Amino acid sequence: MAFRLAIETDNAAFDSDGHTSFHQIAKTKEIARILMKTVSQLSQMPPSTYTASEIIYDINGNAIGSWHLD
Repeated sequence: MAFRLAIETDNAAFDSDGHTSFHQIAKTKEIARILMKTVSQLSQMPPSTYTASEIIYDINGNAIGSWHLD
């Protein structure tokens, strides 16, 4: 069994007003939000689930990655 997660961080949801320190904060907060949502999705799966996948959307509704359990 394997779990794979991929996130592209080259869009506005991971950006800030151009200041480097704020950019890092915006990026880490959005990644944390996505990871918490992924944890929630995984924890709600029935124990008998052997394969699953989801498209990951950023806070702006853009598809920016996916996760796969197989």
